[in-house]
Amino acid sequence: MNYVFIINPAAGKGNKSGDIAKKIRDFFKNRDDNIQIYLSKAPGDAIRFGKEYPIPEGEEVCFVACGGDGTFFETVNGAFGRPGASFAVYPSGSGNDFIKTIGGKAEDYLDLQKLVDGKTKIFDALQCGEKICCNICNIGVDSVIADRINRYKTIPGVSGAMAYNISTAVTLIGGAFGGLAKPMKVTFDDGEVFEDRCMFSVFGNGKIYGGGYHAVPEAKPDDGLIDFCTVSEIGLLRIAKVIGVYKKGEHIHDPSLADVLKLRRCTEAKVESSELLTVSIDGEISKTRSIEIKILPASLPFRVPAFE
Repeated sequence: MNYVFIINPAAGKGNKSGDIAKKIRDFFKNRDDNIQIYLSKAPGDAIRFGKEYPIPEGEEVCFVACGGDGTFFETVNGAFGRPGASFAVYPSGSGNDFIKTIGGKAEDYLDLQKLVDGKTKIFDALQCGEKICCNICNIGVDSVIADRINRYKTIPGVSGAMAYNISTAVTLIGGAFGGLAKPMKVTFDDGEVFEDRCMFSVFGNGKIYGGGYHAVPEAKPDDGLIDFCTVSEIGLLRIAKVIGVYKKGEHIHDPSLADVLKLRRCTEAKVESSELLTVSIDGEISKTRSIEIKILPASLPFRVPAFE
């Protein structure tokens, strides 16, 4: 088996790339597997590396993302769709949401013996514009918060939790004066058109994002469907209650939210807005007024460690 470990030295707090590389080399030194360790050099470098890495004809190369959600995003977007390419996660960043849908504990994915003893399973993925999304594409207040978190957590002494709290406070307080919702028109595959001013909008292949928010708790990454959830414009006083049940995944069965909640499944959708939208694709931020999202059934070979 061929394994390529892509280590992001900037993932998490402090550079742990040396320790991770040593653990990998020590584990594989008496095995027959072929391994390569690559340290990404800058944002986007792992995408370039995955596109250019030579995959021997007829062989499987498992690209293991050693970092957080951003590292996994780049690893997948580099080698996705290439013959012989499969993917795995060695969680060493600040967020690892995709594996929370797949199951198992973080310790299972950090156990290299369980990795090599595991199985490659085929999951769906989302095509979001030109990017591949394994977990969730979200648009709205939460993506604005995520954008600011990425900036705040680079400040020395600011933890991930602190960055989240600062970003949330700045976004909500600022939004109270400028409006938190954005006008959106969503056209689904069956022709249904949904239009409203929306606070949160999620297109899910996985079910959890943001470090623990169960936005689409019934989503399955292998059912060939996108789970869509949106919350229409609400006031600041109501946001606290909504976020509380939204995080637990209880919002989808809460009758008090029926007037502002839209849920459905689809295979593709087009989002349009008269205003610039902040879009988060597995945590990677972009801004646009239009994006097309569609399911790519059974397209993501992912190595699940032997925890079952």
